[in-house]
Amino acid sequence: MMTIDAQTMKKLERAVGHIKNGVPRVLAPAINRALSSGRTVVKKEIRKEYIIKAKDIPISLHRANYTTLGGELLIKDSMLELNKFRYLPKFARRGRMRRELFAQVKVGRGGTISRGFVTNSGAGPYVRRGDARLPIKKLLAIGAPIMASQPAVGPVANKRMGDVLAKRLDHEIKRVLSTAER
Repeated sequence: MMTIDAQTMKKLERAVGHIKNGVPRVLAPAINRALSSGRTVVKKEIRKEYIIKAKDIPISLHRANYTTLGGELLIKDSMLELNKFRYLPKFARRGRMRRELFAQVKVGRGGTISRGFVTNSGAGPYVRRGDARLPIKKLLAIGAPIMASQPAVGPVANKRMGDVLAKRLDHEIKRVLSTAER
């Protein structure tokens, strides 16, 4: 959670208060840049502990605009499928060449899944429920909000967003003042 204090608002009013929509023209791009850098940091910090690609972490960004000077990072709260993480073998083998399914979600951890298998199409790992061939169930791993709620993720992301916001406010003030002089 980032907030802009009264002292910063006074500074903005003094700097660009005489320009039409000056404060929103400064705040919106600065907030958006801070949010996008926060999204990057969250993904990097998650990937330090979990074996997942950055594109597979479901984070959506709601940007600020001139009328709504607020934005947010939303992390979808559904369980991620195991095929987003590391598992072996990737394709099915039959007979003597068949290997047990190995899955790894966290860095440095992992294990075999009894009765787990993959298909030749490369579809994610499944597990049999019972002695018969059917029913089967697709394996799930962990939710993105759980990964993002780790103690190493939140404070680092908040610090980065605060630093970027402060830096971008100065830059955006200079930009708005230079365009207003023309």
